[in-house]
Amino acid sequence: MVKRKAAAIMIFLAGAFLFLYPNISEFIADTEQEELLENWDTTEEAQAQETARKSYGELNRVFEREREDTSEQQSDQQEEQTEAESSQTIGVLRIPVIASELPIVEGATEENLRVAAGHLAGTSFLEPEGNTAIAAHRSHTEGRMFNRLDELESGDEFIIEKDTGQKTFTIFNKTVVSPSDTSVLSQETNGESVVTLITCTPMKNPTHRLIVQGKYE
Repeated sequence: MVKRKAAAIMIFLAGAFLFLYPNISEFIADTEQEELLENWDTTEEAQAQETARKSYGELNRVFEREREDTSEQQSDQQEEQTEAESSQTIGVLRIPVIASELPIVEGATEENLRVAAGHLAGTSFLEPEGNTAIAAHRSHTEGRMFNRLDELESGDEFIIEKDTGQKTFTIFNKTVVSPSDTSVLSQETNGESVVTLITCTPMKNPTHRLIVQGKYE
């Protein structure tokens, strides 16, 4: 009698397993699929962060070389020599309050920054959410490049135009950080589109970075 009950239970369990197997199999597959997607997202984000850190490191080296070279005349000669070799324009930055207009090119390299503002690889570029980092030299000539960036205040606006249109950003933060502070590149923006403008400071012996951030309203 006991054996018959045990056999009946085994048959019942086997039938239930066969009945539920497709659902269990799909559940396991869906779980593994979600894990793969999460790993992909995490890997992609980590790669972007690493690229941004490397870009910022190269930017710091460019700024350090500028710090060592105090000859404006030499800088102007270098601009004339490399202007034809600069990267293709991916946008235009306009800051009306300081009468500034700069082309934006991809990559904050030494060559690019001689003639334009450079977008740091690994950061967003005017996406609906994310942090777009753009750097330029702090020229010693009044009004050139990011020479007057320190004059900007909260509430001031700047405009970035690209092939799909233009966006206006309102400044909400201005700060000075050390060259090693990569927190200014963070892509955690609480669902907002943020632009971070970067240059060196102070004008003489620039040891730090001037950061101006605006968000799309």
